Amino acid sequence: MTDQKKVIIYTLVDEAPALATYSLLPIIKAITSHFDIAFLEYDISLSGRIIAAFSDKLKPNQKQPDYLHLLKELTQSPYANIIKLPNISASVSQLNRAISELQQQGYTIPNYPKTAKNADDEQLIKKYNTAVGMYHDQVLTPFKTIFGFNASNVTLGL
Repeated sequence: MTDQKKVIIYTLVDEAPALATYSLLPIIKAITSHFDIAFLEYDISLSGRIIAAFSDKLKPNQKQPDYLHLLKELTQSPYANIIKLPNISASVSQLNRAISELQQQGYTIPNYPKTAKNADDEQLIKKYNTAVGMYHDQVLTPFKTIFGFNASNVTLGL
C-alpha cells in the first residue's frame, strides 16, 4: 500500500445528463468520504471541448485542457479511476448555440461554417467534428478499437 492519495476523475457533461452528473457526484463523495479519495472534475461538455479545441485563440484565463485527450492517456493505466456519464449526441444547431453562448461570454471562437468554401473552412469543420464526435454512441466502438478492446464502458441510466 502506498501513502499516495487515491484519485477518482469525474467527468462533467452537459444537456440532459448534467442532472445525473451533478446529482451523482455528491452521492459518490459521501460514500467514499472515509477513504481519503480526491476527486478531479474534467469538463468534457460540448462547450468544454470547443474551448479546448480552440485554446490557441483564447486568452490565458479562458483556456481549458483537452480533458478528453487526458482521459485517453489515463485509460492506459490499470490504476485509473474514471467515472464518465453518458453524453447525448449534439446536432449542428446545438453546436451553433454552444458557439454563440461562448462568443457572448467573450470567447473568440470562430463560427461553424455551413459548408467548406476553402481549406480554412475544412480545418474548422474538422476541429468542430472532433468536439462533437466524442459523444457516446458515435465514438464508443472506435474508442474501444484504439485500445484493442482492452477498455470497458459503464453506462448508468439515471
